[in-house]
Amino acid sequence: MRADMGKVLVERPRPGSRDGSRPHKGYQKAVHRAMGQGGGPVREGMTQRCGGTRHFNEHLAPLRRFLQTNVGRPWDKIYSEICQYVDRGNVVQKHILTHLFDYVVTKTIVIDSVPCLGQRMWPGEFGQPLRDVRPYREHWYVCPVSGLLKKFKHQKYNYTRSQAVKKEPKVHRLTETMAYREVADGVELIRLAPLPENWTVKKGFDVLLKRSWSGLSKELVHQTYGRWVYAVAVWRASKRELKQYPVPFELIR
Repeated sequence: MRADMGKVLVERPRPGSRDGSRPHKGYQKAVHRAMGQGGGPVREGMTQRCGGTRHFNEHLAPLRRFLQTNVGRPWDKIYSEICQYVDRGNVVQKHILTHLFDYVVTKTIVIDSVPCLGQRMWPGEFGQPLRDVRPYREHWYVCPVSGLLKKFKHQKYNYTRSQAVKKEPKVHRLTETMAYREVADGVELIRLAPLPENWTVKKGFDVLLKRSWSGLSKELVHQTYGRWVYAVAVWRASKRELKQYPVPFELIR
């Protein structure tokens, strides 16, 4: 590891460092407003006017490259080498060690030949495979058997449009016992009937939701129909049938 790694990682200017001597936006207006009301402060400190504007801004790409080039080496030696060139008395450089353990999972276990988390840590749970944790960043782990630094591959999720959750067409009310919904190949008419009392413990079936009454929740029923009813029949509507109900004109053409 290069001797000036600690300096390289924190060489960027801290965000807001160039604005440290200038007050934030709207400060002068607030001062004039307070002075006009006769309640202005007698004195003020620099922290109140310009404090809280600077933040850490580490350059962590060299740290990731260093970890990648040391895959296969004992973790204890790698960590000792990093601590040798990172000043723990420097608050900024010591913060680098926090990011180090964001990249490297040191407490791991092996379950069915698969490396897993050996402790509960965000965003994973104890015993969760490492490949399923943090799928958007590069990460390494310490082998619990050999103590060597290794890199684990994340599980890739190829999200496609066909895999997206299809949103069910909205059900529109026509009468007390009739409704319709637009589908890909036309319009479906839905015959409705009121749900009886204690319908969750009685036998019945909703042909639209394809669930028995015991499998229907109040939230699902209200979200689908807007009232306490269930679908008795669903069929593809003809233009002649649609003309009998107050449906939008463009659905009949």
